[in-house]
Amino acid sequence: MKSQVTTRQGDRGMTRLLSGDVVPKHDPAVEAAGALDALRAQLARLRLMALERDPSRTREGEILWWLLNVCFLMGSELSDPLNRKPQWKRGFVGVGHLARLEREQARLEAEVQLPRVFIVSASNPVAAEADMAAVIARQFERRLTALAERYPESRLSELFPFVNRLSDFLFVLARHLDGGQWHTVDYDLAMEGAEAPPDASAEDLT
Repeated sequence: MKSQVTTRQGDRGMTRLLSGDVVPKHDPAVEAAGALDALRAQLARLRLMALERDPSRTREGEILWWLLNVCFLMGSELSDPLNRKPQWKRGFVGVGHLARLEREQARLEAEVQLPRVFIVSASNPVAAEADMAAVIARQFERRLTALAERYPESRLSELFPFVNRLSDFLFVLARHLDGGQWHTVDYDLAMEGAEAPPDASAEDLT
């Protein structure tokens, strides 16, 4: 029976982009798409865990579901940065998307008084998943900027504000999910057991 997934087109380390170009699987477009896939999978995991832990978190579930779908808009841009196949694209992430994300972040920040120190760890597994999503969003951002540098004539740089704000939103969401329990950095603990540097002797100074 023919597989619905396996095409064998990539068995030689090559893949076809939405643009029609055939490129190696380490091409910047494929690297960026892979980073976006990792982000999408993490957002899905975060959403499921948040709703499983507290089914009343419908607002968080809705924004994460929206972001999951937005990932597909960004994916089509990564796979066709020069817009050779516009008929396969359903839309572009623009100022309206950024405005919605900023509204959601502002809503969360209004409910969370962040401590003025570094957070060293989430306080529960769901908040930790949101922290992971923020980290993966930053990884995707780095792949995106590399791809945009390769295609300066593309619209990819227009995605920068949204992707940059996305990691901020996910960090704030993690702190919202912390529920006011902050695990902050302890520099005294970090220095426990560290050997003090030896004092310089007069001989060392000559």
